[in-house]
Amino acid sequence: MQKWETAESNLVNEEEANLENRRPEFEQGPLDAMDAFVAALNARDDEALYHTIHLPHFRISADGVLIYPTLDELKKSYLQDFFARAGTDWCHTIFDSKDVIHSSENKAHVFLQFTRYDSFGSNIVTFRSLWIMTRVDGKWGVQARSSFAP
Repeated sequence: MQKWETAESNLVNEEEANLENRRPEFEQGPLDAMDAFVAALNARDDEALYHTIHLPHFRISADGVLIYPTLDELKKSYLQDFFARAGTDWCHTIFDSKDVIHSSENKAHVFLQFTRYDSFGSNIVTFRSLWIMTRVDGKWGVQARSSFAP
């Protein structure tokens, strides 16, 4: 008779897993960069928004994958793509929650929920998303995002 290991036998305890995949001392930078991203988006400050995005930038959605390889490509279509997705009623976006699930000195995975609102403060839509934040040349920015938003 052959003995098979169960999946549970390969698990480490939660404390060990957190120490292996989390570096809390590096988590504020990515969260601050995310706040700068949504503040720039809501202010419709294109240049400040582009400053929060690392290239190449990847957006993985329910409709496929968009890759913005250069700043020129980002400037050419990123906001146009966003406004087409968000719709004409969109006024602003708020992060409902941001939870760092993995972190290191130069990378963090952040699971979040965001809501888009209209000018009357009514909820248009809410989505969950996974953002991959990276630190490049000492600056945190969003490298990739994945959600089921269109």
